[in-house]
Amino acid sequence: MSRSLKSSPSLDLESVLNPEQISAVTHGEGPQLVLAGAGSGKTRVITYRIAWLVQEAGVAPDRIAAVTFTNKAAAEMRDRVEDLLGIFPLPTFVGTFHRFSLGLLRRYGERVGLNRDFAILDTSDQLHLVKQAIEAEELSDKSFTPRSVLSAISSAKNRLLTPDDYAGEAENFFQRKIVGIYRRYQGLLRSVSGVDFDDMIALAVRLLTEDEDVGGRIRGRLDHLLVDEYQDTNHAQLALIRALVAEPANLTAVGDEDQSIYRWRGAQIENILQFETSFSGAVSRKLERNYRSTQTILDASGALVAHNERRRGKRLWTEAGDGELLELYRADDEGDEAHWIVNTLQSLRGRFELSEMAILVRTNAQTLALEEELLRQEVPYVLVGGTRFYDRAEIKDLVAYLRVIRNPRDLLSMNRILNQPPRGIGKATEEMARQEAADRGLPLWDLIAQDELGNLPARGASALRTFGDLIQELQEAAEELPLPALLDRLLEATGYAKMYEDKRDAESEARLENIKELLSAAQEFTEASSTSPEAAESDDLLTAFLDHVSLVADIDAWQGARGVSVMTLHSAKGLEFPVVVVAGLEDGLLPHFNSQGTRDDLEEERRLLYVGMTRAKRRLILTCCRRRRIAGRYQDQMESPFLAEIPGELLRTIESPSLFHAHRPGAGGERLGGVYSFFGRETAPRASAPGGTGGSGRTIQRGSRVEHPTLGQGVVLATEGSGEQAKITVFFERAGRKKLMAKYASLELL
Repeated sequence: MSRSLKSSPSLDLESVLNPEQISAVTHGEGPQLVLAGAGSGKTRVITYRIAWLVQEAGVAPDRIAAVTFTNKAAAEMRDRVEDLLGIFPLPTFVGTFHRFSLGLLRRYGERVGLNRDFAILDTSDQLHLVKQAIEAEELSDKSFTPRSVLSAISSAKNRLLTPDDYAGEAENFFQRKIVGIYRRYQGLLRSVSGVDFDDMIALAVRLLTEDEDVGGRIRGRLDHLLVDEYQDTNHAQLALIRALVAEPANLTAVGDEDQSIYRWRGAQIENILQFETSFSGAVSRKLERNYRSTQTILDASGALVAHNERRRGKRLWTEAGDGELLELYRADDEGDEAHWIVNTLQSLRGRFELSEMAILVRTNAQTLALEEELLRQEVPYVLVGGTRFYDRAEIKDLVAYLRVIRNPRDLLSMNRILNQPPRGIGKATEEMARQEAADRGLPLWDLIAQDELGNLPARGASALRTFGDLIQELQEAAEELPLPALLDRLLEATGYAKMYEDKRDAESEARLENIKELLSAAQEFTEASSTSPEAAESDDLLTAFLDHVSLVADIDAWQGARGVSVMTLHSAKGLEFPVVVVAGLEDGLLPHFNSQGTRDDLEEERRLLYVGMTRAKRRLILTCCRRRRIAGRYQDQMESPFLAEIPGELLRTIESPSLFHAHRPGAGGERLGGVYSFFGRETAPRASAPGGTGGSGRTIQRGSRVEHPTLGQGVVLATEGSGEQAKITVFFERAGRKKLMAKYASLELL
C-alpha cells in the first residue's frame, strides 16, 4: 500500500501539553499507568506518545499498536497521529480489541480450528443458537431464558473458561445446566463456521499463548503497546495484553478507575487498581488538570465519587473558573420532569445550540416521557442506543446475502434469505431440505449446489434450484464488480428493493431509505479502502466490509448535530456537552434497584453518576421525581441517596409547583445532606433511637446522617413507628440499604 508523507511538524510539547502530560508522553522503557481524570486530555497523551515514539525515540510506526474500545475513539486517535506525523495512511495499528483480534484470526485462525471465512455472529444470531442449545438440552426457555444463558456463557468466556472449566466451577442447579448448553452452543458455532465477540478475544489469547511460532512472531513485531480506557478491560483482555508485551513490558495504559462502569459485562476494576502487580516495575502518573468542566462541576462530582473506597484518588482542577451552580429540579412526576427539562433547554437556546445539549438517563424506559415532550414542543432530538442500523431487518437480510455470497455454507445467513423475498420455498420445504442434507451428511448449500434434491417435492426442489442459481450468479458477479455495484446487482437479481417499492406504504418507504443508506455506506467504505486498516487486514473488500459491519457500534455513528442527544449514562461515556441533564435521580433508578446488593454494585452506580456529571462542560442539571409511573401505576419515589453526597452549597434547588406542601415543615422542607428530601403525605413519623441523641436532644429522622459500629456511615431513608420499636431504613455508603430495629441499631447521629 502506498503512503503519502508530508513534512512532519516538530513536536513542541511544551506549547500543547502540561508538565504531567509531557512526563507521560516522554516515558522511556517499561510499563506506565496514566491515571487520567475526566476531561484531562488522555487522547492527547496517547496520540502525542505515539508521535513522540516515532519522531523522537526512533521507533518504527508499524512496531507500535494502540487499542481502545470503540471505533469512534480509534478513528479520532488515528486521524490525530496522522496529522502530527504527516504519514497517510498511518502504519501503526490503532483500533479496538476486537479489531486487533480479528486481524490475528483472519491471518492465523486455522491454527486454532477456524475456517478462514468464519462469520462473526451478532447478538440475535447468538440468541438463536442459544435457544437451539436450550431445546437440545430439553430445558425450558422460560426457566433458562436465552439472554440470561448467553450472559452466563459470555461471562465464562470473558474469564477464559471452556465448558469443562466452567463445569469445575458450577455450584448450583442453574450453573450445572449451563454447562451442557455451553457445550452445545460451542458445537453449533462450529457447525455454522461462526465466532461470537467473546470468542474473538479468547481465541486470540489462545493463539498467542499456545502457538509459540505465532506468539513469538507477533511479540517480535511489537515494540510498544498503548491501551486506552484500561479501567474497562476484563480478564480476557488483560490476558491478551500480557500475551502481547514481553518483559520489560513497554506498555502505556491510560484509564480512570472512577469511570469504570462496565462490571456488568465483565470489566474488572482490579486491573487498574492492581496494575503494578500485573506489570513489575511499573510507574504511575496522574492527570488532574481538567480541560472540560467548570470547577463547580468538578467539585460536585469529585465529592460524590470520593465516597467510593475502591479508588486511587485524585482531585480534578481547572482554570476555567467556578462557573454556575448545579441545578436540582424536584418534579412531581415524569411528565412534570420532562416538561421542565425541555422548557429549560429551550430557555438556553440563545446561549447554546441544541446539539450542545444532552439528556442522560439510567434506563431506556425513562426516555418515553422525554421523547413525547420533545416532540410536543417540536424540539429536534436524536435518540442514541436505539435499534442499531445494521440490526434492522432489511439491512440484516442484505448483509446475509453478502455473507452467503462469500461463504454459502454460512447456515444462519442461508436460513435467513432462503425465502426472502418470497420465492416459493415454504417452511415445509426448508425443513425437508435440511433433513435431507443431514441424512446425507452434507451442508445445505452442497445439497442445493449438487442438485441432490430428488427426494423433495418437485415444486420445492425447483425453487431451491433457482435460489442456488441466483447465489452462483451473484458469486460470479462478486469476482468482477466493486462492492457498491455488487449490491445494486443483488437488489435487482433478488427483487428485494422491488418488494418494498410495490407496497407503497410509510414503513416500506423507511426501509427503502435504509437500503439507500447501506448503498452509501458501501460506497464510502470502498472509497476509503486505500487507507482502511480493515481492508488491509483482509483478503478482499467484501470480507473487510462484512467485518466492518460486525464490529461497528451504534455510538460509532453518533452525530450530535441533529438536535438534543438523549441517551443512557452508559452510552454517554467518552462524550461531552456544554449542557447536560441527568434525569431520574431516585432510589431504585440510580442506584438501580438491581445494583444495591453489595459495596461493589453501589460503587459502580456511584461511578456511573460521576461519569454522567463529568460529561458537562458549562451547565449541569439534575432532576428527580416524587412519584413515577411504573407498569402503568404511580409509585412513590425517594431521592437517590447519592444526592446527599453532593455538597449543598454547590446546588440550587428548584421545586415543582405541583408538589404537595401542606404537611411540610418550613418553606424549604427538611435537609437531606445538601438537598431537600420529599415530605408531605408520605412523611413517616419521627423515631428516636437509643444512643442517637448524642446528648443534644436531636432525634433520628429521615435525612439524618448516622454512623453504625460495623456498617459505617449512611443516610436515613425512612422511619416506621416510634420509640424502641421503631424501624429505621438507612442507606449505608459501604453496605447499601439496611432496615434496622432502633432498639438494637446503636446508631450515632453525625
